[in-house]
Amino acid sequence: MLIQAPYKINDVISVKLQTGEELVCKLIEESDTHLKVKTPLTLVMSQQGLGMQQYMFTTDPDQPVSIAKDKIIVVQKTRKDFSDTYTERTSGLVTAPPNLQVK
Repeated sequence: MLIQAPYKINDVISVKLQTGEELVCKLIEESDTHLKVKTPLTLVMSQQGLGMQQYMFTTDPDQPVSIAKDKIIVVQKTRKDFSDTYTERTSGLVTAPPNLQVK
């Protein structure tokens, strides 16, 4: 039986903190005590529905953020549609739709 890790370095992951906040971010490093992530975004509700905004407004958004594992409740690989949106918002890359046909 092949056992697959739930997430790995460079994956877009979702992190639920003890405070109740949910972050979507790119995992760049993991230790026994911390996750180091890039460009963490938090989920927010708006009139248009669920959205993402910068997690920390007073810091450089391009600098890695270290999150203590003892403050985390859950870490999972982010669902593909949210992961694609995160990638578009943080890199400017747009993911092609799955039904795109090239002629």
